[in-house]
Amino acid sequence: MEVIKAFSISVETPKDLVEEYFKLRKVVLDEIFRCIKYSKSGKAHLKFNKAKRKELRDELIKNWRFAKHYVDSAINSVIGLIKGWISLYNQGKAKSKPEITKKSIYVKTTLFKVTNGKIKITIEPNKRGAVKINTSNNYRLP
Repeated sequence: MEVIKAFSISVETPKDLVEEYFKLRKVVLDEIFRCIKYSKSGKAHLKFNKAKRKELRDELIKNWRFAKHYVDSAINSVIGLIKGWISLYNQGKAKSKPEITKKSIYVKTTLFKVTNGKIKITIEPNKRGAVKINTSNNYRLP
């Protein structure tokens, strides 16, 4: 059995989703970066608990028109980015604060559906405008 951990495909996605997700990740980075605390020895630690996470999620969802899982995805990806930065910082290898530079969207495997060689990704909740990708003809899985 072959396991695929990541899959990248260029598709025609709604440009406003890509732009809004990019902006969202920058906002999340700023908010979570404020939760970094420094010990007396100069080590960085992330103090971002479930309550703060829920508060941030609830605030971001208020004006978010796309599916909520993109907000969750942005929070998760930024937490991973910051944890990696903290590790480098504590080793003395981080030169500057982390930045969001790539316009990409991460979709968890539980948030898309594969049927008959087609991947369906929801863009807006309760709408028919999902992105459908035919993997059988145009793309070869690694």
